[in-house]
Amino acid sequence: MSRQARIVELLVEQGFQTVTSLSDVFGVTRSTIRRDLQQLEDRDLLQRTHGGAIPVRQTDTPIDLKGALHRREKVAIGRAMADRILDGQTVLLDSGTTTLEVARHLSSSRITVVTNDLKIGMVVAERQSAHLIFIGGELLPNDISMWGPTSVQQVQNLRVNVAIFGSDTVMEDGLYNTSSYEIELKRSMLSVATEAFFVADSSKFGREGVFKCFDLEPFTAGITDSRLDPMRAARFPVPLIRAEI
Repeated sequence: MSRQARIVELLVEQGFQTVTSLSDVFGVTRSTIRRDLQQLEDRDLLQRTHGGAIPVRQTDTPIDLKGALHRREKVAIGRAMADRILDGQTVLLDSGTTTLEVARHLSSSRITVVTNDLKIGMVVAERQSAHLIFIGGELLPNDISMWGPTSVQQVQNLRVNVAIFGSDTVMEDGLYNTSSYEIELKRSMLSVATEAFFVADSSKFGREGVFKCFDLEPFTAGITDSRLDPMRAARFPVPLIRAEI
């Protein structure tokens, strides 16, 4: 995980952090931390204060930093989910860094992958491991996923065996996103699926939810990592599969 990505996550999870405490956490000099904070402030990802920094509320973490967060957990989740895909199935992959790991681990034969995510599309196209159906539309700002009325219309004309969704926040009453852009599209994706799963690393559980996207009842199961407390997992209304890291 990159240091700057972890700094952003610490601020989101814990609030104000001092330069000294960040220096101790990462084992680098305070001048290095100050440079990190300056670069992150230039991207509007935090606000520097006297002696430290505070988080800045925004719609979402930039994709380059998000992909570096909880990398080992996402790889384990991606492998565990991909193992559940059967030969010949049509699989819809929601946009996200965890669903990207699912795409990277797909090994079933004769599968068709449907996605609105540019990176997932490139993984499938470059490996030539599956038939690809790419959902068109408008490109989300500062993101790699397509959305909008054109996307929704295209999805509504499809039928898939399995849909796999990511999430910014997982709570006992449902899945939440930090942005409302894709909610209509995601719900359309769920409506055309025979079966659905969600994938989310353990850091996503219990975060503050903003825009509710789904109830949990339509999902067969959720795939997370072994760092999630099993007692917490037992409280959810759908099975949670904890992939070993």
